[in-house]
Amino acid sequence: MQKRTNAAYRQELEKLAYRDSITGLPNRHAMTRFFDSYEAGGSAGVLFMDLDHFKAVNDTLGHHIGDQLVKEVGARLRAFTDGVRQHAFRIGGDEFLFIRQSADIEGAEQLAREILHDMKLPFLIEGNELYVTCSIGISVGSVREQERLTLLKAADTAMYRAKALGKNQYCFYNEQIGNAQIRRMELEKELRRAVEQKQFYLVYQPKWNVQTNSLSGYEAFIRWNHGRLGVVHPDEFIPVAEENGLIMPLTEWTLQAACFQCKEWMDKGLDHPVAVNVSLSLFRNDSLLETIRTVLKQTGLPPDRLELEITESVVLHDVNDIMKQLTGIRELGIRVAMDDFGSGYSALGLLDRMPIDSLKLDRLFTSDLDKPVKQTMVQAIVLMAESLNVEVIAEGVEDPQHMTLLRELGCHVMQGYYYGKPMEAPAMEEWLNHAASRSHKELMQDE
Repeated sequence: MQKRTNAAYRQELEKLAYRDSITGLPNRHAMTRFFDSYEAGGSAGVLFMDLDHFKAVNDTLGHHIGDQLVKEVGARLRAFTDGVRQHAFRIGGDEFLFIRQSADIEGAEQLAREILHDMKLPFLIEGNELYVTCSIGISVGSVREQERLTLLKAADTAMYRAKALGKNQYCFYNEQIGNAQIRRMELEKELRRAVEQKQFYLVYQPKWNVQTNSLSGYEAFIRWNHGRLGVVHPDEFIPVAEENGLIMPLTEWTLQAACFQCKEWMDKGLDHPVAVNVSLSLFRNDSLLETIRTVLKQTGLPPDRLELEITESVVLHDVNDIMKQLTGIRELGIRVAMDDFGSGYSALGLLDRMPIDSLKLDRLFTSDLDKPVKQTMVQAIVLMAESLNVEVIAEGVEDPQHMTLLRELGCHVMQGYYYGKPMEAPAMEEWLNHAASRSHKELMQDE
């Protein structure tokens, strides 16, 4: 009797040590033990899986629903294990790992496709119908002790690449992905110092009104002048800043620098509004309005000389709160533009309620404007904007054919290389002086 009790006790300890309490799947300790006893030729396929938008489930429905979702996901994943060739582990949070005791790429790819398919089916949890996707990173290689961490890290890196490509897909690790991850880690490490030392500068790109043949304003873009890596584009470091909480000081610096420059040009008789992109993070912190007031007071720039650009995705979070903040911003006299309109999110149903002054057509509409379907789409957006008393601005205008077609379709404000590339302040000032002279003369001729 005592032996049976001791055996049951040991079995319970074994379960606590090597089984995940929520899903019942083997845990991280079990994964380590599995690798230590692995004998299948020393190589394997590893699939690192992470749920997409899991945080949103916890934030909106509560952690108890999140735990139930993880449990249901574990149950689905168990169907792909056989205890012989394919093994699943929950290694923490919403992260899972599959090990295939075979290094064949085709088998790993097929398993990834099947998992993605099953994850797309709805989960019914306490009356909630949840649709959850996942991202999967795949690596194939040796599981010997010295190379095991490299194999796992490669699969993890590939998973993050799958997320960056749009989520709900799998990605194989390769050297290019590895190099990109190393660069990202380097940027993460040095970005905080760059913010403290203000290693940034602004470039400006004009927006031209073809109807009045005059400058409509210009947009300010931030650049990072890294001492060793050279100029780093915002597409690289802005996502890092978002994740690390550095987007606030970066945006404040950008606003201040752009407003100072705009005021300086105003004092020289070059009176045009400047547009600055604003991150969702500033809306979440309810700090944007106060930040703007402070910057305008410091720089002396009139509010109507500033335009803020937001993306479509901003309005799809807390719509009512975003609208309230945007209304407060516009009441100051500041214009608001929706940037990259039509680039993947859908704010069409909210446009009639949105306190905005202009829509910026994504360059997807102008890159192949010769196609009739694209022309029809642009014309429909222009007509809709006119009914809402909203201006339409076309991005990515690169040649006179683009300009002519857009003008015929009713779009009159344009931005792109045809009018000017993003320029540093001295070059932009020269451009502004030339534009002022040119538009004045041509307008006089028109009269």
